Amino acid sequence: YSSDTTAAVPGANLSLARQFLAATGNSTHGYFGGGANFPVYYSTMDKVTYSSDTTAAVPGANLSVTRAGLAASSARANALPAAEPPTPTPTPQTVLALVPTPNTGYFGGGESPVKSTMDKVTYSSDTTAAVPSANLSLARYYLAATGNSAHGYFGGGTPTTSLMDKVTYSSDTTAAVPGANLSVARYGLAATGNSTHGYFGGGEPGPRSTMDKVTYSSDTTAAVPGANLSAARYSLAATGNSTHGYFGGGPITSLMDKVTYSSDTTAAVP
Repeated sequence: YSSDTTAAVPGANLSLARQFLAATGNSTHGYFGGGANFPVYYSTMDKVTYSSDTTAAVPGANLSVTRAGLAASSARANALPAAEPPTPTPTPQTVLALVPTPNTGYFGGGESPVKSTMDKVTYSSDTTAAVPSANLSLARYYLAATGNSAHGYFGGGTPTTSLMDKVTYSSDTTAAVPGANLSVARYGLAATGNSTHGYFGGGEPGPRSTMDKVTYSSDTTAAVPGANLSAARYSLAATGNSTHGYFGGGPITSLMDKVTYSSDTTAAVP
């Protein structure tokens, strides 16, 4: 991120070549789950160790069902702030900081066939379990997800929809939030964000360069044309840190776009 440069790291290659998988993680590891080499679908979970740029399959964390075209979110992703250490005498102003940030990831949706399944990965034990109470409100695939330290937002997908579901990590429950629906129904989009906002970009039909901004505090979504992708595309991926998001790839392209959150602007970074 500091130099806006990219390099292949062969030691971190996935354990199995596949497409239409999902990924999330925390400050030390990334988790890549599911995917397909059609007509074969996978539940495989790979764990990337950032400190060593290595990857290994963790069978205990495999998804509960084989599927592709799913999405994932985590309270520890994208440099989201962790809970502050407890103070000796908590005050009303610090009580929220005492709530621990969940060290888990959520993988939702997908197809083989189309599913609403939500799986919860516990990073400390590398185990995964289905949490039916957090299933998506609509079974779909080719959706995108991001979130903050308390909630995950899963938007769009096939069947073509603008639907936004909100996962509450503390209760493992999911509910549709119509006010946060995408500005236009689409699938094959990507999402990332920081602690206050989520950004959902690209997708089909179109293809589209549309960038939607979700405001977590109000559960509302609005298009931000100044942050539109530099080229319309779909089947891309996104990640980022607390100040910028990166949207990369798509059909037959290596293009990387950088979203600056403070100005809601996007620029290609070759």
